[in-house]
Amino acid sequence: MLSLKTLAACCRRQFAAIVVVLGTASIFVVDSPALAAQRLVTEAQARHLGLQRAWFARVQVDAARNEVERAVLEGDRLTVLTTAGVVQELDANTGQTVWIAPIGNPEFPSLGPSASEKFVALLNGSTLYVLDRADGKPVIVRPVGGAPGAAPAVGESYVFVPLAMGRIEGYSLSKQKLTPWYYQSYGRAMVTPLATPESFVWTTDSGHMYVGRAGELGVRFRLETGSEIVAPPAYGAPYVVAATTSGEVFSMNEMTGARRWKYATGFPVTRAPAVVGDKVFVTSDEPMLHCIDATRGKELWEAPHVSQFAAASAKRVYGVDDLGALVVMDATSGTVLGHMPTDSSTNALVNDQTDRVYLVSKDGVVQCFHEIGAKEPMHHRPKVEEAAQGSSGQPAQTGAPPRPARPADDEADMEEAEEADAFAEEEPEAEMDEAEESEEPADEGEAGSEDDPFSEL
Repeated sequence: MLSLKTLAACCRRQFAAIVVVLGTASIFVVDSPALAAQRLVTEAQARHLGLQRAWFARVQVDAARNEVERAVLEGDRLTVLTTAGVVQELDANTGQTVWIAPIGNPEFPSLGPSASEKFVALLNGSTLYVLDRADGKPVIVRPVGGAPGAAPAVGESYVFVPLAMGRIEGYSLSKQKLTPWYYQSYGRAMVTPLATPESFVWTTDSGHMYVGRAGELGVRFRLETGSEIVAPPAYGAPYVVAATTSGEVFSMNEMTGARRWKYATGFPVTRAPAVVGDKVFVTSDEPMLHCIDATRGKELWEAPHVSQFAAASAKRVYGVDDLGALVVMDATSGTVLGHMPTDSSTNALVNDQTDRVYLVSKDGVVQCFHEIGAKEPMHHRPKVEEAAQGSSGQPAQTGAPPRPARPADDEADMEEAEEADAFAEEEPEAEMDEAEESEEPADEGEAGSEDDPFSEL
C-alpha cells in the first residue's frame, strides 16, 4: 500500500511531466516562424553558386496543420496553393502578395493550380473553381461530371478537366450557359492536360496522347506511344514533347501529329520535360538529367545524379540532385560547377520560362534567386509581338535574346521523320471521327437551362 505522501509525490512528478510536454509543444508552435526562417539560404551560400536572393516571402499556411500543395509560374505571377485550399498570388519579380483567396472546403483535397494570363483554375473535391487572375474573385464555380484525375488546364477560351474515368470535360470561360464539351478517351486521365494557344493535349495511363483544337473543340488526332505516360507533356511551339515510363521522349507537331524525333533515356521518365529555347531537358529515374537538341533530338550532354530540372540561363543550368541539393551546371557541357544543400522540406520550382530559381518549402517559405548582376529576368518564351520587334531590330525584352515566335522546321528532317513515324496515324482526322462516333461525346454549344444555378456566377 502506498502512503498518501508517496502517492502525492507520484502525482506531482506526473503533473510535472505533463507540463514539460505541453511546454515543449507550446515552444514548437511559438518557434515555428523561427524554424521557417531556417529555410532561408544565406547570402554566403548563394554567392558560392554565383547567385543572389532577389526576394523571399511567406505563404499564408498553418504549418502545424497544412502545407504547400503546389506552386506554378505563369508570366510575371507565381501562384501557390495550400492543402487547406488557399490560393495566394505573388508577383514573381518582387515577391509581393497580389491577392489571397480561400477556396472551397479546407477538408477536401485540392488539385492545381493552373494559370493563364487571365485566369487561375483548380479543383476542390469535385468542384471546379476558376478565378479572375486580376483580383482572385471566382468567375466559375460548378461541379464536374465525376471524380477528378488531375488538376485542370486553362486555355484562352476553355478550361479542361481530366476525370479519372478517362473523360475530358471542357467548360467555356465566356459562355457559361453552354453545355460542357466532353470526350471519352481510352484509359484513365491522371495527368494534368497541357493548354497551348492552338491546342489542348492530354494523356492516359494506357499510353495514348490526344491532341484537340483549343478554339473549335474537337479531337485533332490520337497517338499511341506503347507505354504509360505519367508526366505532363511540355510545349515548344509548334511541338509537343511527351515522355513515357519506358524512357522514350517524343517530339510531335501539334497540328499534324507528325513525329519530329524520338529519344531514349534508358530509364522511366516520371517528371515533365522542360523546353527552354533550342533545348529540351528531361530527367529520368536513373537519376540523370538529359539535355537534348530540340530540333534534331540528339543528345547534347548528360548530368548523372540530377533528378530535377529547375531553371536555365544563357550559360548555366540549375537542377536538384538525388540528395536534394541545388546543383549548378555548365549549359554547354553539363559539367557540375557547384552545389548547395537545401532543407529536406524545400523543393525547386520547375521554371522553363525565365532564368530565375525559385525555392518553395512545405511550410510556405518562397525564395527567388538570380545570377549576380542579372537584375532583369531573361525570358525564354517572349510574346509574339515582342519577338516580332526583336526581329525588326528593336529589343524584344530586357535581358532576353530575340527569338522567333515559332522555330523554323528542317524540311529534310521532317520528311525523314514522317516516313519513319510508326505512331502517328495516316489519317488522324478520319480515325478520330470514327472514335468520336463510337464514344458519343457530348454535343457542343447547347444552352443550359434558364434555372442553372451556376449561370450567374
